[in-house]
Amino acid sequence: MKQDKLKIAILSPPSLPIPPFRGYGGTQRGIYDFLKEMNKKGHRLHLFAPGDSDVSGLENVVLHSIIDKSLWIPDNNLPIETKLEQTAMHDNFSIERLYEIDEKEGIDIINLRRDNPYLIQEVVKQFGSERVVYSLHNLKNPEIIDMIKELGIVTIAHCRNHKEQHENLPNIRVIVYGIDTHAYPFSKEILSQTEEDPQLDILRHLKDRNKDYLITLGNICKEKGQKTSIRLAIESGNALIIAGEPQARTSNEKILYFENEVKPYIDNENIFYFGNANEEQKKLLLKYAKGFLFPSGYEDRRWEEPFGRAPVEAMACGTPVVAYRKGSMKELIFDSFNGYLFDSFSEAVKKIHSLDRIKREYCRHVAETKFDCRRVASEYEELFYSIKEKLKA
Repeated sequence: MKQDKLKIAILSPPSLPIPPFRGYGGTQRGIYDFLKEMNKKGHRLHLFAPGDSDVSGLENVVLHSIIDKSLWIPDNNLPIETKLEQTAMHDNFSIERLYEIDEKEGIDIINLRRDNPYLIQEVVKQFGSERVVYSLHNLKNPEIIDMIKELGIVTIAHCRNHKEQHENLPNIRVIVYGIDTHAYPFSKEILSQTEEDPQLDILRHLKDRNKDYLITLGNICKEKGQKTSIRLAIESGNALIIAGEPQARTSNEKILYFENEVKPYIDNENIFYFGNANEEQKKLLLKYAKGFLFPSGYEDRRWEEPFGRAPVEAMACGTPVVAYRKGSMKELIFDSFNGYLFDSFSEAVKKIHSLDRIKREYCRHVAETKFDCRRVASEYEELFYSIKEKLKA
């Protein structure tokens, strides 16, 4: 029996555009991949996001915004207080506009893509809990977790470990995260072996010296552990490219980490700082790397990685991952097949020396078969239809 197309509202943060244009923004990139696949399926999608988002190529997606410019892009120099006020304005607008749309055409599912307790409460208050699906990111506050538990909404975790961190939520289930693997270029060869022109100056510089490199990419902070990546590169005798920026919003903690723990080691001979890589630059950096370092949670043992998009992006390009055995990594890395897990610094160094034993085709295979956004969209679609059917009964 043919099912009617769904009408879905997606409430996203006003922090960065969808998709993110300047590299950083895994949450926003995930939302865009989801929109793209659900658009292909013909569902009608109402996206609440900053006005500089670009969904013009998605004919079934309607963008709703009161904020013209994403609040946390580098060239938005508004005071923090103003940004917080505009965040509240974005939330209030989203709820009011959603009410109008629901009255006019009816909304089947409201998909929350933000860890915002005020927004979650207000949405449930206005629309009830039955058609709300909350895609969990990184919720830590026990009081907020208890509040969500009382609301009884369906909650989606990125992986089993993510679910276990929030196991007291009664309606939590797992839809394993995925990326658009087809958008990532695969390379059988590392930089010193390829006959291709690597296009980026930093890669040309290394290739001219016949030097391969490791890479770490993401938000620069203690949780992600760039200091450890530097130590591992030095100890193992490898060059390292660091891509990303300290995403400081309400404190200077990440900037201080960069200034004190990362910047002093940047010599542009063995330790290179690329800065924030846009989408195409990121793919090139990952494509030719010898290995991707991901010591998430090693420096800050309290941190549990919800998923880890960047390691999967690396695998899609054929690059094996060396990751600290914590959080979601045990579900992403199949030890000695698509990378290595480590429990100690010395073990990590040994694993880096063994990277040439990993077949790059295996890394790509894992990304395509386990972590693809087409499968994610299909699982969400199945869930959404089941909720709709329950509401009919």
